[in-house]
Amino acid sequence: MRNIYNIFTALLLLICVTGCSAMYDQEMPSYDKTTLVRVGADAPDFTVNTLDGSSVTLSQLQGRTVLLVFFASWCPDCHKQLDAIKAVQDNFDDEKFSILAISRGEEVATVREFVTDRGYTFPVGVDSDNAVYSLYATQYVPRCFVIDPLGRIVALSAEYNAEEFNLLCDIISSLLNI
Repeated sequence: MRNIYNIFTALLLLICVTGCSAMYDQEMPSYDKTTLVRVGADAPDFTVNTLDGSSVTLSQLQGRTVLLVFFASWCPDCHKQLDAIKAVQDNFDDEKFSILAISRGEEVATVREFVTDRGYTFPVGVDSDNAVYSLYATQYVPRCFVIDPLGRIVALSAEYNAEEFNLLCDIISSLLNI
């Protein structure tokens, strides 16, 4: 009888640990699994409409270092990421560097109000149907991609972390020879 009890207890423990592990995997984001492009790859080309009524095609920015940022206006980490970008944007040469922030899955009016309220002056595109975002990732914002003048991804990040953002800025500075 004691052997059956020990086997039953071990089986319950195994089920509990397996269940908790599976639950932990589901709760913790796996940015690597949801990122569709990698460092060293060519950045997928796209065209996006911007809030000023024009459009930007990524390949037209070739020859410049680009900080591509995907965000959503409802996302607190996106606010931090975009505020950090706003704070450093003047540190980089406009002739060699471009910022392109793209709202994921939102309508133009929502994004326009958000950008105006927060005082962002860098170009902002609107990807209402996630067509552009889906070239780069499947979920989670903010997402940053540093693209070199040849159009290759040289760095990327998911979520906002001040230290990680500073590293991205260092990479941009080195690409711009600052």
